[in-house]
Amino acid sequence: MTALFTVLGISAAVVLLLVIFVRQTRVRFVVELRDGVARTRRGDPPSGFVRACSEVARLHRVQRGQITGIRTGSGIELKFSSDIPQRAHQPFRNVWIPPTSGGPGGNRAAG
Repeated sequence: MTALFTVLGISAAVVLLLVIFVRQTRVRFVVELRDGVARTRRGDPPSGFVRACSEVARLHRVQRGQITGIRTGSGIELKFSSDIPQRAHQPFRNVWIPPTSGGPGGNRAAG
C-alpha cells in the first residue's frame, strides 16, 4: 500500500513540475507597472510597447500591475494582473504591435 502512495506521489510531483515548466516556457515577457511607469521585468518586449505602456498607465491612472505576454499558437496574448482595471485592458492591447514573423523564409517563387 505504501508503495502505491509513493508511486502516486512521485507521479503527481512529475506532472506538477512538467506543468510549471510548460507554463514558464510560454511566457515571452513581463512588463511591470510601478508608480505608473512601465519596466521590463522579464524577456524582451518591443521597446515601443514598454514606452506606450507607461503612457497608457498615465492616461488611465494605473499605478501598479503586471502585463504578461504569453506565446500561443496564433501569436502572443497579453494577460493582465488584477491590479490593472478592466477598462484599461483594451488601451494596452491597442498599443501592442506583435513582431513580424519574417515571412516564409526567403525562398524564390516557383515558376
